[in-house]
Amino acid sequence: MLRILVFKRRTMYIVLAILAVIAIGAFLFSAMTGSDETFSETMKYAYKKISPEQAKVLIEKNPELVIFDVRSEKNYNIGHLPCALQVTEKELKKNLSYYEKDSIYMIYGDDNKGSEKAAETMASKGFSRIYMLNGGLEYWPYELE
Repeated sequence: MLRILVFKRRTMYIVLAILAVIAIGAFLFSAMTGSDETFSETMKYAYKKISPEQAKVLIEKNPELVIFDVRSEKNYNIGHLPCALQVTEKELKKNLSYYEKDSIYMIYGDDNKGSEKAAETMASKGFSRIYMLNGGLEYWPYELE
């Protein structure tokens, strides 16, 4: 009977050791892969890539959020996020002085290419609260206007 208790205790220790190794491995993996925060060329400012689910929460919880759609006007007219402003990257760059640097901005396009350029431009000009819809509107599962 004593041998059975020792075996069960030993098994418990083995299971706990395996779980600890898995937990440490998961922690190290997440630390090594980094965050979705991407730094601009100056390494002074950053923007954050967010999923459609995170973007939906951001939109719902921040009524002052400014949303930039950097797609073409034709694509914008087909469908866009609620309250999004259609602006080309060139127009955005030219009119940055009209926007508050401390406001919250979200940028999206057809894919990451155009929106990353716009986010980098804003970040390099001192805008500190910039979010980019990762993957673009293609991955947006919710309703459009």
